[in-house]
Amino acid sequence: MIKEIGDDVFEKEVIGTKGPVLLLAYAPWCGDCQRILPVFNNCSSLPEYQRICFLKLDVEKNPRAKKSLNVERYPTLCLFQDGRQTAEQVAEVPAEEQKSIIESMLRHQVSG
Repeated sequence: MIKEIGDDVFEKEVIGTKGPVLLLAYAPWCGDCQRILPVFNNCSSLPEYQRICFLKLDVEKNPRAKKSLNVERYPTLCLFQDGRQTAEQVAEVPAEEQKSIIESMLRHQVSG
């Protein structure tokens, strides 16, 4: 299940979390963002990724978190381990490639 977070809980939910966190930074007006949301949701429900915390952040409503992430393009996937960012990937790609980007990031996390 994916939890939507905001500026008020960013530090606690991302930086303060032990273990892996995959954060999707998105904008509601972004077409690529709208296409990746169902893919992101589907990946969050797969048994092999149950230990990963899936979060999403609307960058339009949360300028402090956006600044902290230094995100300029959307959608951007940010992978954290124990509060430290370990990977980032802009997913401005066709829908059929979005799942492979997410799974590639998660495979790295699960195996690492």
